[in-house]
Amino acid sequence: MSRRPRGPRPGIVVATLLTAALALAGCSAGTVTQTDTIVSQAAGAFGQVGAMSLRDISLDSGPAETVPSGAEIALRGSLVNEGGTPDRLVAVSTPYATGFRQEGETVIPNNNVLRIVGAAPAPVGPANLDTRQSASARVVLTGTTQQMRPGPTYAVTFTFERAGSITLPVIVVGAGPSQG
Repeated sequence: MSRRPRGPRPGIVVATLLTAALALAGCSAGTVTQTDTIVSQAAGAFGQVGAMSLRDISLDSGPAETVPSGAEIALRGSLVNEGGTPDRLVAVSTPYATGFRQEGETVIPNNNVLRIVGAAPAPVGPANLDTRQSASARVVLTGTTQQMRPGPTYAVTFTFERAGSITLPVIVVGAGPSQG
């Protein structure tokens, strides 16, 4: 009487491993993929530092799709002060620009929002309680050090007087060429 060995047979194990290896190899996309030119439709960056919540922060290239080196690019999003004390945006910096300019409000009242308007022409200034319009500002990065385009993220640091600093990975969003 012969006994069968218990456990999997070596031939079956080898065949299973080879099949799995071939299946996984087929999942590799290589260096050129079908999705390498697709731009993310994801919302802007979100972050929190102290009582300051940064929401939907992006770089707004306006009517252009890309911004050339040496140009300016505006930021867009909302700064929400969730604390009981007013705070102030004192600086915005990035390795991809030499400076920044801010127009409109710099103080974010306690339990309130400062809307960053982006590149579109929009009024900037203090909140209007009659129309329930939040305070707004235009924040522009000046002297870009390289071409900025949709796709990659760019590190942008926001510095607040009380809350401190936070660096976010920010995407470029713009209208691009018109589809006429």
